[in-house]
Amino acid sequence: MADADVFSSLTTDAFMEILLRLHPSKRWRLRLVCRLWRDVIQDRMPAPSRPVPLAFVVNYSDDYVAMSACAYTVHDLKAGRFVEVWRSNNFFPTCTFDYRKDRNVYTGEFDTAMVGTSNGVMCLCDNTVSGGAISLVNPVTGESLAVPRLPGSSAQWVWRARGTTMIPSWHRTYSFGYDQTTERYTIVHVPCDIDNNTGGFFNAVQVFTFTPGADAAATTWRDVPVTAGTCCVDAGLVSIDGATYWITKGGVKSVVSFDHREERVVFTKALPKRDEEGYGWHLTDVHGRLGVVSSSVDHLRTPAEKTEVCWVLVGDGKEWIQRYSVQVSGVLEWIARPHFAHGDHVLLAGSNQMVYGHMLPNTKGRVQSGELRSVRVSVQMPGVAVSGMGGKIMGIFSYVWNTEPFTASSWNNKGVAKL
Repeated sequence: MADADVFSSLTTDAFMEILLRLHPSKRWRLRLVCRLWRDVIQDRMPAPSRPVPLAFVVNYSDDYVAMSACAYTVHDLKAGRFVEVWRSNNFFPTCTFDYRKDRNVYTGEFDTAMVGTSNGVMCLCDNTVSGGAISLVNPVTGESLAVPRLPGSSAQWVWRARGTTMIPSWHRTYSFGYDQTTERYTIVHVPCDIDNNTGGFFNAVQVFTFTPGADAAATTWRDVPVTAGTCCVDAGLVSIDGATYWITKGGVKSVVSFDHREERVVFTKALPKRDEEGYGWHLTDVHGRLGVVSSSVDHLRTPAEKTEVCWVLVGDGKEWIQRYSVQVSGVLEWIARPHFAHGDHVLLAGSNQMVYGHMLPNTKGRVQSGELRSVRVSVQMPGVAVSGMGGKIMGIFSYVWNTEPFTASSWNNKGVAKL
């Protein structure tokens, strides 16, 4: 009762000063305490922004050399409208001709990729630096942080093809998340390698954490033991609600859950079973829950008929429920990665470097728990095109606006990667 008397005697301005020290999402939850708090918060505090799709786009020269990157948020999926929220500097690589290899060789090339987004912060990786140089950027405040380099012994070589050339793909081994309870950002490095079938065992993952405003002088990467770990890099890594997930290699593939707070693997769960052959898996975030999508391994060669199915893990990791079914016929579209479920729409990526929004059925009625939501995509029903971004779309993410500063004043930002 004494505590209640103290708060009831506060002036509105004093109460507001206290609220401003809290994270916006926590302020909004305090509406449930009592009617007085509800009235003050709803009248004086803005509601937390809803997540919107964010497209990460890389711009290329006429010689297909990466020069810059942009991030666009899609605010109106029904009309395909988007706005630019971030743009990197332009880089102009130097070109020389290698007579021995009989081709052009570029130096100083731009190769920054998106690791992920969380709490309004973008996690970027400069693949031109061995092991990957990680930077964090808040497009709203304009802040950027250079994360200390991963110790060299922890970095595993991961490659991707560009024409006939194999280039490093360090960003695929990182995942990024934010925990609202602890108000802590976490970056997890999983030592994946390019071989998805054999080898590649590791006994530790690397973890980097920081809290906004804290002294970062003592913040370093830590090795966290993992027993006989394997990771299928092509399936992706995702961080959701204080945990990072990846899929194991080998015969019976499983999802591994690494808890950020406890810093340990808390469970593994076998993937759902499918009767047919010739499909692959990748991880996704479905409205704050872990999802896995199964699809044709080589959909570009068989575009006539394809079904992509998404399962969602429920019941504290105990059960897979089939939630989405996307049937594609006669068009080159596939479920966007790593986020495809946005509100009442699912997003598909096309071979023409466009994103297509497809409204789910029964969006006005109440969706039943466990209901399977199906979408048909065809030449006659291609969806709403989000066009005009230019460049090559390298991923669709979920993004919320965050106006609060996250920079710790003691950080040295001279090492920010190519931004």
